[in-house]
Amino acid sequence: MKGTFLHSWLGDRILQKGLWSPTRESLARAWLLGWPITVIPFLPGQSVIACIAALLVRGNLLLCIALQFLSTPLTAPVQLSACYFVGEVVRGANPRHVWREVRGRPRLLLTGHAVTSLYLGAAVIGILGGAAGYAIIHGTWQEKPRRRRATVPPVSPDSGDTKDVPDVADVPEAVDSAQLPLPLPLREVEGRRSGSGDAKRR
Repeated sequence: MKGTFLHSWLGDRILQKGLWSPTRESLARAWLLGWPITVIPFLPGQSVIACIAALLVRGNLLLCIALQFLSTPLTAPVQLSACYFVGEVVRGANPRHVWREVRGRPRLLLTGHAVTSLYLGAAVIGILGGAAGYAIIHGTWQEKPRRRRATVPPVSPDSGDTKDVPDVADVPEAVDSAQLPLPLPLREVEGRRSGSGDAKRR
C-alpha cells in the first residue's frame, strides 16, 4: 500500500492499522457510521461515501464497506417497509393502519407521498441501530493481549549486579603429582625398593 496512488493521494492515513485490522474501536466506529449510511434509501455511491467516512473517523474500512451490501435490490422491500413504518409511527400515525397499508399497497412506498416518512424512518433506524451496534461491539469485543518477549538486560562489567567471577590469576595452577608427599605405607615400599637397588649396584 505504501508508495501507491492511494498513499500519495490520501497520505499516511491510509496506512493506519485500524483501517485494515479489526480492533474494538475501529469496528465500533465503522458500525456507527456504516449502518446509517446503508439504511438511507436510494443513496447513490454508498460504498464511496462509506470509505470517506471510515477514513475521516479512522474506522475499519472493510466492515464499513461490507455493511453497504445489506442495502441491495433483494433487501429493498424489507428496508423500505421498515423505514416507512417507523417514519409514519413517529409522525403520529396508527401502527396497525400503517402496517395494513404497507402490506396491502407496497407500491405506495415508491410514491412522493412516502418520501418524508421513508427518510425520517431511515434516520431513526440509522441513529438507533448505529448507537446500539457501537455499544454492543464495545461491550463484547475483547482485544487479544499482546505477548511481550522477555528481554535480558545487558550486564555491564562496571555495575554492581555482576556475580563474583574468579580471575584467572587467582586460580591456583595445577600441581604436579610427583611433587605431592607420599603416604606412609608407600614411603616404606619406596625405601625398600631404593635399598635393594643400591645393594644390587654394589
